[in-house]
Amino acid sequence: MYVEKEGPHGKGSTMTHCLELLIVFVIQLFIIVDPITGIPIFLAITPGKSTRERRVTARRSCIIAFAVVVFFLVAGSSILEYLGITTSAVRICGGIILFIISLELLYGRATGTQTSNREERLAEVKEDVSVTPLAIPLLAGPGAIATTLVFAERADSTLAFATLVVGAAIVFVLVYVVFHWGEALTRVIGTLGMKIVTRTVGLLLAFIAVQYVIDGIRTISG
Repeated sequence: MYVEKEGPHGKGSTMTHCLELLIVFVIQLFIIVDPITGIPIFLAITPGKSTRERRVTARRSCIIAFAVVVFFLVAGSSILEYLGITTSAVRICGGIILFIISLELLYGRATGTQTSNREERLAEVKEDVSVTPLAIPLLAGPGAIATTLVFAERADSTLAFATLVVGAAIVFVLVYVVFHWGEALTRVIGTLGMKIVTRTVGLLLAFIAVQYVIDGIRTISG
């Protein structure tokens, strides 16, 4: 979990701060987006499409999801301030949302915050699923948005904001790589492997969720 460090400010400390912010944001956002678990859904909502068509769809959806995350990075704080929502509320609510998602993953099933059965059925007959349900809510869902808002509150400079934007870009490039090789990964990992990955991600997500809640409560009491 990322912890803001106190100490003398300088170029070295600023770069260290941004590097730590980048690493933690990339790791947490990638775990929350969870493209490995999303592969079966991605394949299911693109039936009859060629490998090339699926890759084009994956690329478009990653670009859209990235744009959504960047929007909340840039405008999220202003929206929350306008609505009178505090950082503590964002962290506690985000933690609760992530914990609910983690429980579903620990039971080895796709989360309800990603796509519903109805959305998947509708997607099977849609020509373009890159916006919905693939980009939203599969990739840029409530968990990803909540995490983005939490980290946006920690960005205390233009460089820190730019660092988070770069981090989001790295995450969605990795997501595209996973979807690009989705069919091959499914064959390599197998059904059992997918279950293991899903439950492991769920456990890690539960840890992150609880830490968000602790940070929110600590901010209130502090």
